[in-house]
Amino acid sequence: MYLSRLRPDRSHARARADLASPYELHATLCRALAGEGQAPPRFLWRLEAGRVPAVLVQSLEMPDWQRLERRYPGYFAQAPESKPVPLEHLRPGQVLRFRLRANPTVTRKDPHNPEKRKRHGLKDVEAQLQWLERQGGKGGFSVLGAAVAQSERVRTFKHAGGSPIVLQAVLYEGRLRVTDLEAFKNTLTGGLGHAKALGFGLLSVARG
Repeated sequence: MYLSRLRPDRSHARARADLASPYELHATLCRALAGEGQAPPRFLWRLEAGRVPAVLVQSLEMPDWQRLERRYPGYFAQAPESKPVPLEHLRPGQVLRFRLRANPTVTRKDPHNPEKRKRHGLKDVEAQLQWLERQGGKGGFSVLGAAVAQSERVRTFKHAGGSPIVLQAVLYEGRLRVTDLEAFKNTLTGGLGHAKALGFGLLSVARG
């Protein structure tokens, strides 16, 4: 598994459009990660906002970011950085710091059509933390302590002129303990929750 840090140049038109739209950014990353005529591999990503925004991309294979630079010269403000992420050091019972941007949801029956179920974003902080604990129960970890560092409703559009898509974006930070090693490795590679294509679900961990 590999982790890349990209710094798109906001003065570049393509990069500016990508930073403004998760759909556009996902499409650009797909073009960079897939060869000509190939389907893009599975990957996770997260936009780290700030004075100099960064995009973290986790992929199963080493990416060739020159492919993106060749397509959009000047796209990067700095050269991309990629490094392997070894999973061999993980152990059951290990305590790790984590960071996660997720789209916590609950599925409820549609009051207008009881046969249908609709997904709703969780707005209450306590409900958001309970969602994370449930994910840990399925994902091979227990939450030792977590805080909601940011919670906001994000509006985005799949197509220009289309209906807006509204998602609850929650940034979690805290500490966890590995309880089921294989399940936890699957969580790291597969992500957590829904809307992964839009920059949610990448669980970043570090010792400490």
